Amino acid sequence: MKKLEDYEWICPEPFTNLYTAPPGHYVPCCAIDYTELFKNYGDEILNTNEYSINDYFKSNFLKKMQKAMKENDKNFLKDICKNCIKSEEMNNRSHRQWYLQRFIKNEFKHKKKELERIIHNESYPTFLHSVEATSVGGNICNLACNMCGSGNSSKFNSEEIKLGETNVMQPQPVNYKEFYDDLYKFNVLEFKFTGGEPLLTKKNYEIMSKQSKDTMIRVITNGTVDPSNLIKVLKDFNKVVINVSAEGPKDVTNYIRHGSDFDIVLKHYDMMQNVWGDNVMFTATINALNIARVSELLRLRKGHAGSLVTNNFYSLNSIPDDIKETYLQKLYEEGEYDLIKYLENAEYNETDMWIMLRHIKRRDRLRGTNLLKVFPEWKEYYETCNG
Repeated sequence: MKKLEDYEWICPEPFTNLYTAPPGHYVPCCAIDYTELFKNYGDEILNTNEYSINDYFKSNFLKKMQKAMKENDKNFLKDICKNCIKSEEMNNRSHRQWYLQRFIKNEFKHKKKELERIIHNESYPTFLHSVEATSVGGNICNLACNMCGSGNSSKFNSEEIKLGETNVMQPQPVNYKEFYDDLYKFNVLEFKFTGGEPLLTKKNYEIMSKQSKDTMIRVITNGTVDPSNLIKVLKDFNKVVINVSAEGPKDVTNYIRHGSDFDIVLKHYDMMQNVWGDNVMFTATINALNIARVSELLRLRKGHAGSLVTNNFYSLNSIPDDIKETYLQKLYEEGEYDLIKYLENAEYNETDMWIMLRHIKRRDRLRGTNLLKVFPEWKEYYETCNG
C-alpha cells in the first residue's frame, strides 16, 4: 500500500472531502475549475436536490477522478485541477499541497494511514477531513464584492441583473433529506461554514450544534452580521477558527466589498476575538486592486493575505507595468516579500485589464462610487476606459 509521499500527484480532496457548491452540486474540491468541470463532465455531476452523500461517493465521476489521481493521469487532471497545477508551477503553495501537509506533518497526521487505505481501496470514506456544504445557504449574501460572482452572492446577482449582464436569478438549492441524514453519520475533522454569508442562514447554526465538540469549526464571514448567536452556539467547542473577510483598510474594504461597513466589521471582529483570541483573523484575497494595501489591514488586526484571485479578470495579470512598478516599490519598502513574489510572477494581460475596468465603471455608476477616490493610481486607464 502506497504512502501519500509515494504518489506523483495525489490529493486527499476526492477521497475524504465533501464540498457542495452554492447551486447544490457535489464538487470534489473548492479550488477546482468549475468551467472546465461542467464543460467536460456536466452530465455526470450530481446535485444535492436529488442525491445523497452516499450516492456522490459512489458516483462514476468521482471514481474517475480518484483513479486519475492515483495514476497521475495529467490528461484528465490538467483542466479541472489547473488552479493547483498553476500555483505549483509558480512555486506558490497550492490547495492540494496544503491538505497533504496537514496529513503528513500537521493536525490530521493521526488519520494518515487511514487515508492511505481509503485511497488504495478507493473505498467509501470512514471520515471526512473537511466538509464545506455551501449548498445549505446557497448564494445568500448581503455584499456585492467586485471580484465575486452570482453563484456566490445573491447581492452580486441582483446587481448583474440591474446592469443587464444577466437575466437569470440564481435559484436556491433544496438539499435532499438523505443529504443531512448522511452528513450527521460522519466523523468530521473540520467543518467549514462559508457562503454566501454563512451567518445569514439559520440551518448553519443547527448543523454546527450537531457536530462533535472535537470537530474543528472554521467560519468564513464578511463580518457584517452580529456574531452573538454564533458565539452562543460554538462557545463550548474545542477549536473554532474565524476568518473575517476584508480587502484592506476601511476605504479599500468598503469599496471592493460593496455594502460593507468596516467600522461594524471591526466591532464584530473584536467581539469574536474576545472569545476565541488569536483564532480570529482577517483574511484578504489578493487581487489587482488591493495587493498594495493588504498589509495596512494586517497592521490593524491579526490576519493574513489569503488566496490569489485567479479565476477572473481581477487577477494580478490585469495590472499594467507602470502601476505594477509603483506597487512593487511600496511592497519592497514594507518588506512584503510574499506579495512581491505574487506580483513579480504576474504576466500583464491588457484585455483582462480593460474588461476589469469596464466592469468597475458599470458598478461605479450603479453604486454612486468612484474607483479613483480609493485607487487614484488607475486614473490614466480608468478615464480612458469606455465602460
